[in-house]
Amino acid sequence: MKTILIPTDFSECANNAVIVAFEMAKKAKATLHFIHFLKTPVEWKKLRKEQEKNFPETLHEIGKARAALTNLETKAKKLKLKIQTTLVFDNGDISELVNNYKADFIVVGSHGTQGFKEIIGSNAQRIVRYAKSPVLVVKQEPKNLNFKQLVFASTFEEDVHQPFLKILAFAALFKAQIHLLYVNMPFQFKETDEIEAQMQQFLKKCPKGTCTINIYNALNEERGIQKFSEKINTDIIALTTHGKTGFVKMIAPSITESLVNHSKSPILSVNINTK
Repeated sequence: MKTILIPTDFSECANNAVIVAFEMAKKAKATLHFIHFLKTPVEWKKLRKEQEKNFPETLHEIGKARAALTNLETKAKKLKLKIQTTLVFDNGDISELVNNYKADFIVVGSHGTQGFKEIIGSNAQRIVRYAKSPVLVVKQEPKNLNFKQLVFASTFEEDVHQPFLKILAFAALFKAQIHLLYVNMPFQFKETDEIEAQMQQFLKKCPKGTCTINIYNALNEERGIQKFSEKINTDIIALTTHGKTGFVKMIAPSITESLVNHSKSPILSVNINTK
Protein backbone atom coordinates (compact mmCIF):
# COMPACT_ATOMS: atom_id res chain seq x y z
CA MET A 1 0.00 0.00 0.00
CA LYS A 2 1.89 3.03 -1.29
CA THR A 3 -0.81 5.61 -2.03
CA ILE A 4 -4.09 6.35 -0.25
CA LEU A 5 -6.57 8.61 -2.03
CA ILE A 6 -9.04 10.60 0.07
CA PRO A 7 -11.78 12.49 -1.80
CA THR A 8 -12.99 15.15 0.61
CA ASP A 9 -15.61 17.87 0.85
CA PHE A 10 -14.27 18.94 4.29
CA SER A 11 -17.52 17.91 6.02
CA GLU A 12 -17.67 16.20 9.42
CA CYS A 13 -18.02 12.73 7.89
CA ALA A 14 -15.13 13.47 5.51
CA ASN A 15 -13.01 14.46 8.51
CA ASN A 16 -13.83 11.10 10.13
CA ALA A 17 -12.31 9.46 7.06
CA VAL A 18 -9.22 11.67 7.43
CA ILE A 19 -8.60 10.30 10.93
CA VAL A 20 -8.62 6.72 9.64
CA ALA A 21 -6.54 7.59 6.57
CA PHE A 22 -3.87 9.20 8.76
CA GLU A 23 -3.65 6.01 10.84
CA MET A 24 -3.45 3.80 7.75
CA ALA A 25 -0.70 6.00 6.28
CA LYS A 26 1.31 5.85 9.51
CA LYS A 27 1.15 2.06 9.63
CA ALA A 28 1.76 1.50 5.90
CA LYS A 29 4.18 4.43 5.44
CA ALA A 30 2.00 5.42 2.51
CA THR A 31 1.56 8.77 0.77
CA LEU A 32 -1.78 10.51 1.34
CA HIS A 33 -3.44 12.18 -1.64
CA PHE A 34 -6.30 14.49 -0.70
CA ILE A 35 -8.49 15.61 -3.54
CA HIS A 36 -11.35 18.09 -3.56
CA PHE A 37 -13.68 18.34 -6.54
CA LEU A 38 -15.13 21.82 -6.96
CA LYS A 39 -17.99 22.24 -9.38
CA THR A 40 -17.91 25.60 -11.14
CA PRO A 41 -20.57 27.40 -13.22
CA VAL A 42 -18.18 27.61 -16.19
CA GLU A 43 -15.01 25.86 -17.36
CA TRP A 44 -12.77 27.59 -14.85
CA LYS A 45 -9.43 26.73 -16.40
CA LYS A 46 -10.43 28.46 -19.63
CA LEU A 47 -11.20 31.75 -17.91
CA ARG A 48 -8.79 34.66 -18.05
CA LYS A 49 -7.86 36.24 -14.73
CA GLU A 50 -9.97 39.32 -15.36
CA GLN A 51 -12.99 37.11 -16.10
CA GLU A 52 -12.74 35.29 -12.77
CA LYS A 53 -13.91 38.47 -11.03
CA ASN A 54 -17.34 37.92 -12.58
CA PHE A 55 -17.79 34.91 -10.30
CA PRO A 56 -17.17 36.19 -6.75
CA GLU A 57 -18.96 33.27 -5.09
CA THR A 58 -16.80 30.76 -6.93
CA LEU A 59 -13.65 32.67 -6.00
CA HIS A 60 -14.76 32.53 -2.38
CA GLU A 61 -15.30 28.75 -2.57
CA ILE A 62 -11.88 28.29 -4.18
CA GLY A 63 -10.26 30.24 -1.37
CA LYS A 64 -12.00 28.16 1.28
CA ALA A 65 -11.03 24.91 -0.45
CA ARG A 66 -7.38 25.88 -0.77
CA ALA A 67 -7.26 26.91 2.89
CA ALA A 68 -8.80 23.59 3.94
CA LEU A 69 -6.31 21.61 1.85
CA THR A 70 -3.45 23.61 3.36
CA ASN A 71 -4.79 22.77 6.82
CA LEU A 72 -4.70 19.07 5.95
CA GLU A 73 -1.12 19.44 4.73
CA THR A 74 -0.15 21.05 8.04
CA LYS A 75 -1.74 18.25 10.09
CA ALA A 76 -0.11 15.55 7.98
CA LYS A 77 3.33 17.13 8.17
CA LYS A 78 3.06 17.36 11.96
CA LEU A 79 2.57 13.60 11.94
CA LYS A 80 5.53 13.28 9.54
CA LEU A 81 3.32 11.86 6.80
CA LYS A 82 3.84 12.30 3.08
CA ILE A 83 0.99 14.22 1.49
CA GLN A 84 -0.27 15.55 -1.83
CA THR A 85 -3.31 17.78 -2.32
CA THR A 86 -5.26 18.49 -5.49
CA LEU A 87 -8.07 20.92 -6.19
CA VAL A 88 -9.99 19.83 -9.27
CA PHE A 89 -12.36 22.09 -11.20
CA ASP A 90 -14.72 19.63 -12.76
CA ASN A 91 -18.45 19.18 -13.29
CA GLY A 92 -18.19 15.44 -13.80
CA ASP A 93 -19.24 12.58 -11.53
CA ILE A 94 -16.82 12.19 -8.60
CA SER A 95 -17.27 8.41 -8.67
CA GLU A 96 -15.83 8.24 -12.18
CA LEU A 97 -13.19 10.94 -11.67
CA VAL A 98 -11.47 9.11 -8.78
CA ASN A 99 -10.34 6.39 -11.18
CA ASN A 100 -8.16 8.97 -12.95
CA TYR A 101 -5.94 9.02 -9.86
CA LYS A 102 -3.90 5.90 -9.36
CA ALA A 103 -4.22 4.75 -5.75
CA ASP A 104 -3.75 1.52 -3.86
CA PHE A 105 -6.61 2.42 -1.54
CA ILE A 106 -9.45 4.94 -1.33
CA VAL A 107 -10.83 6.21 1.97
CA VAL A 108 -14.05 8.20 1.87
CA GLY A 109 -16.49 9.55 4.45
CA SER A 110 -20.23 9.03 4.28
CA HIS A 111 -23.19 10.22 6.34
CA GLY A 112 -25.44 7.56 4.77
CA THR A 113 -28.72 8.48 3.16
CA GLN A 114 -32.35 8.29 4.09
CA GLY A 115 -35.63 8.37 2.22
CA PHE A 116 -35.60 10.12 -1.15
CA LYS A 117 -31.88 10.85 -0.98
CA GLU A 118 -31.25 7.13 -0.67
CA ILE A 119 -32.85 6.55 -4.07
CA ILE A 120 -30.50 9.08 -5.64
CA GLY A 121 -27.47 7.62 -3.91
CA SER A 122 -24.55 9.23 -2.11
CA ASN A 123 -21.09 9.99 -3.47
CA ALA A 124 -19.74 7.16 -1.32
CA GLN A 125 -22.20 4.74 -2.93
CA ARG A 126 -21.13 5.75 -6.41
CA ILE A 127 -17.43 5.51 -5.55
CA VAL A 128 -18.00 1.98 -4.21
CA ARG A 129 -19.87 1.12 -7.41
CA TYR A 130 -17.27 2.37 -9.88
CA ALA A 131 -13.88 2.49 -8.13
CA LYS A 132 -11.21 0.09 -9.33
CA SER A 133 -9.25 0.38 -6.09
CA PRO A 134 -10.39 -0.97 -2.71
CA VAL A 135 -12.67 1.53 -0.94
CA LEU A 136 -12.99 2.02 2.82
CA VAL A 137 -16.15 3.95 3.72
CA VAL A 138 -16.07 5.63 7.14
CA LYS A 139 -19.22 7.07 8.69
CA GLN A 140 -18.72 7.78 12.37
CA GLU A 141 -15.70 9.21 14.15
CA PRO A 142 -13.78 6.12 15.26
CA LYS A 143 -13.73 5.66 19.03
CA ASN A 144 -10.39 3.94 18.67
CA LEU A 145 -8.14 3.13 15.75
CA ASN A 146 -7.26 -0.38 16.85
CA PHE A 147 -9.35 -2.23 14.28
CA LYS A 148 -9.05 -5.75 15.66
CA GLN A 149 -12.19 -7.51 14.39
CA LEU A 150 -12.90 -7.76 10.64
CA VAL A 151 -15.88 -9.59 9.14
CA PHE A 152 -15.53 -10.81 5.55
CA ALA A 153 -18.95 -11.78 4.17
CA SER A 154 -19.25 -13.82 0.98
CA THR A 155 -21.00 -16.82 -0.57
CA PHE A 156 -17.54 -18.35 -1.19
CA GLU A 157 -18.85 -19.70 -4.50
CA GLU A 158 -16.71 -17.60 -6.80
CA ASP A 159 -12.96 -17.22 -6.87
CA VAL A 160 -12.53 -14.11 -4.74
CA HIS A 161 -9.03 -14.94 -3.55
CA GLN A 162 -7.35 -12.17 -5.56
CA PRO A 163 -9.48 -9.33 -4.14
CA PHE A 164 -9.32 -11.03 -0.74
CA LEU A 165 -5.57 -10.40 -0.75
CA LYS A 166 -6.40 -6.67 -0.50
CA ILE A 167 -8.54 -7.38 2.56
CA LEU A 168 -5.71 -9.42 4.06
CA ALA A 169 -3.34 -6.50 3.49
CA PHE A 170 -5.67 -4.16 5.36
CA ALA A 171 -6.12 -6.67 8.19
CA ALA A 172 -2.35 -7.11 8.45
CA LEU A 173 -1.90 -3.37 9.00
CA PHE A 174 -4.01 -3.50 12.13
CA LYS A 175 -3.24 -7.13 13.07
CA ALA A 176 -6.96 -7.79 12.85
CA GLN A 177 -8.75 -11.09 13.40
CA ILE A 178 -10.67 -12.07 10.25
CA HIS A 179 -14.08 -13.71 10.59
CA LEU A 180 -15.33 -15.42 7.42
CA LEU A 181 -19.12 -15.13 7.27
CA TYR A 182 -21.74 -16.98 5.22
CA VAL A 183 -25.33 -15.78 5.63
CA ASN A 184 -27.72 -18.72 5.27
CA MET A 185 -31.15 -17.58 4.09
CA PRO A 186 -34.49 -19.43 3.75
CA PHE A 187 -34.76 -18.88 -0.01
CA GLN A 188 -31.08 -19.79 -0.58
CA PHE A 189 -30.70 -22.42 2.13
CA LYS A 190 -27.66 -24.71 2.27
CA GLU A 191 -26.84 -27.43 4.74
CA THR A 192 -24.08 -26.70 7.20
CA ASP A 193 -21.66 -29.36 5.94
CA GLU A 194 -21.90 -28.03 2.37
CA ILE A 195 -21.16 -24.45 3.44
CA GLU A 196 -18.37 -25.49 5.78
CA ALA A 197 -16.70 -27.47 2.99
CA GLN A 198 -16.71 -24.39 0.73
CA MET A 199 -15.36 -22.20 3.51
CA GLN A 200 -12.66 -24.71 4.45
CA GLN A 201 -11.43 -24.64 0.85
CA PHE A 202 -11.32 -20.87 1.01
CA LEU A 203 -9.64 -20.97 4.42
CA LYS A 204 -6.63 -22.72 2.92
CA LYS A 205 -5.79 -19.40 1.23
CA CYS A 206 -5.76 -17.54 4.54
CA PRO A 207 -2.68 -17.15 6.73
CA LYS A 208 -2.73 -19.86 9.37
CA GLY A 209 -4.55 -18.86 12.53
CA THR A 210 -6.02 -15.58 11.29
CA CYS A 211 -9.51 -16.60 10.13
CA THR A 212 -12.58 -18.11 11.77
CA ILE A 213 -15.52 -19.80 9.99
CA ASN A 214 -19.03 -18.54 10.78
CA ILE A 215 -22.51 -19.40 9.45
CA TYR A 216 -25.36 -17.09 10.43
CA ASN A 217 -29.06 -17.73 9.72
CA ALA A 218 -31.04 -14.67 8.66
CA LEU A 219 -33.94 -13.59 6.47
CA ASN A 220 -31.65 -11.62 4.12
CA GLU A 221 -27.98 -10.84 3.51
CA GLU A 222 -27.87 -7.35 4.97
CA ARG A 223 -29.68 -8.34 8.16
CA GLY A 224 -27.40 -11.34 8.64
CA ILE A 225 -24.22 -9.32 8.15
CA GLN A 226 -25.43 -6.58 10.47
CA LYS A 227 -26.60 -8.96 13.21
CA PHE A 228 -23.43 -11.06 13.17
CA SER A 229 -21.23 -7.96 13.13
CA GLU A 230 -23.08 -6.56 16.14
CA LYS A 231 -22.80 -9.89 17.93
CA ILE A 232 -19.00 -9.94 17.77
CA ASN A 233 -18.67 -6.15 17.99
CA THR A 234 -16.80 -5.94 14.70
CA ASP A 235 -14.66 -2.95 13.73
CA ILE A 236 -14.81 -3.42 9.93
CA ILE A 237 -17.16 -5.18 7.49
CA ALA A 238 -15.46 -6.30 4.26
CA LEU A 239 -17.11 -7.47 1.03
CA THR A 240 -16.17 -8.08 -2.56
CA THR A 241 -18.31 -6.59 -5.32
CA HIS A 242 -18.80 -6.81 -9.04
CA GLY A 243 -18.80 -3.04 -9.26
CA LYS A 244 -22.17 -2.12 -10.74
CA THR A 245 -23.77 -5.43 -9.78
CA GLY A 246 -22.98 -5.29 -6.07
CA PHE A 247 -22.40 -8.14 -3.62
CA VAL A 248 -20.85 -11.27 -5.11
CA LYS A 249 -23.38 -13.90 -6.21
CA MET A 250 -26.11 -12.73 -3.87
CA ILE A 251 -29.74 -12.02 -4.67
CA ALA A 252 -29.69 -8.37 -3.59
CA PRO A 253 -27.70 -6.52 -6.30
CA SER A 254 -26.74 -3.57 -4.11
CA ILE A 255 -26.02 -5.12 -0.71
CA THR A 256 -22.66 -3.35 -0.36
CA GLU A 257 -24.18 0.04 -1.14
CA SER A 258 -27.04 -0.65 1.26
CA LEU A 259 -24.57 -1.43 4.03
CA VAL A 260 -22.69 1.77 3.18
CA ASN A 261 -25.94 3.60 3.88
CA HIS A 262 -27.11 1.75 6.97
CA SER A 263 -24.19 0.18 8.81
CA LYS A 264 -22.49 2.05 11.62
CA SER A 265 -19.28 0.10 11.03
CA PRO A 266 -16.79 1.13 8.33
CA ILE A 267 -17.29 -0.82 5.10
CA LEU A 268 -14.34 -2.13 3.08
CA SER A 269 -15.32 -2.89 -0.51
CA VAL A 270 -13.02 -4.57 -3.03
CA ASN A 271 -13.99 -4.97 -6.68
CA ILE A 272 -13.74 -8.62 -7.72
CA ASN A 273 -11.88 -7.52 -10.87
CA THR A 274 -9.17 -5.69 -8.94
CA LYS A 275 -5.57 -6.70 -9.60
